[in-house]
Amino acid sequence: MSSKNASLSPHLVADGVILGISVLGGISFSLVKGALEATSPANLMFLRFSVACLILVPFAWAKRSSGSGDVFLRGAMIGLILFGGFIAHTFGLVYTSASRSGFITSFCVVLVPMLSIILLKKMPGWLAIAGAGLAFWGLYLFTSFDKIQGLAFNLGDALILVSAFLWAGHMIAVGHYAPRLDIFWLVFMQMAVTAIGSLVWSMVSREMVFDLPVGAYGAILFLAIGGTVVITLGQVWAQARTTPTRTAIIWSMEPVFASFFAWFWLGERMGSWGVIGAAFILSGILLAELKPKR
Repeated sequence: MSSKNASLSPHLVADGVILGISVLGGISFSLVKGALEATSPANLMFLRFSVACLILVPFAWAKRSSGSGDVFLRGAMIGLILFGGFIAHTFGLVYTSASRSGFITSFCVVLVPMLSIILLKKMPGWLAIAGAGLAFWGLYLFTSFDKIQGLAFNLGDALILVSAFLWAGHMIAVGHYAPRLDIFWLVFMQMAVTAIGSLVWSMVSREMVFDLPVGAYGAILFLAIGGTVVITLGQVWAQARTTPTRTAIIWSMEPVFASFFAWFWLGERMGSWGVIGAAFILSGILLAELKPKR
């Protein structure tokens, strides 16, 4: 293998990981929507992140000597962004569809390169910016079928839009700190802060309930392991090897998977514009993968 190909391999592997966790993210939309029929947003977040945090506790104990004040502080800061994003997202899904939520959440595809310019003073490559724009247009076309259902912009959409801004900030923060800080502790601190915040929220709102259907606990278990631990670990690991803009563009496949599983499990339908939109999204991803010639 040539040195050129070897240098590309880490980026390609990271891109593949991001694509894989976007599938898990797409599944999570439908599971959250279904679980919210059995419990409140506060209780769902408490159970989801408490289980996720408990899964990581044994590993945290084994790695206790590798922690540092810097990674604890940075991880807690990123955890607050994550907590805010999940609050807005979980509440938003009470009032809007899983497919529509997938589209609005992926607005971060455009926000990430724009916020990178403002916050990090870092200009993404022109192909990455063009790919982001193409993917965003595809996202709009992909979810235009919601017009058939007559869904107007509502409170749920507004909350999901807030979460999109927070997800964009989260991707930028992770992309900034992941290459130089311990990946495990960066993830664990995010889980711990979100779990503690959810605990306080559920106690204050008096919505902590454990008597739930078996199906709800099955969804919570999947959300805790696949939709939280695996996604967050995968994102932090991958972003230590690629850029926030590339992460956002590849993650734009998440609403494609979200709409598919929403159709498969919840009966939410997709129109012909959705197929065209999916093609635009794939084109945007391929465009972002290209390297401009000098």
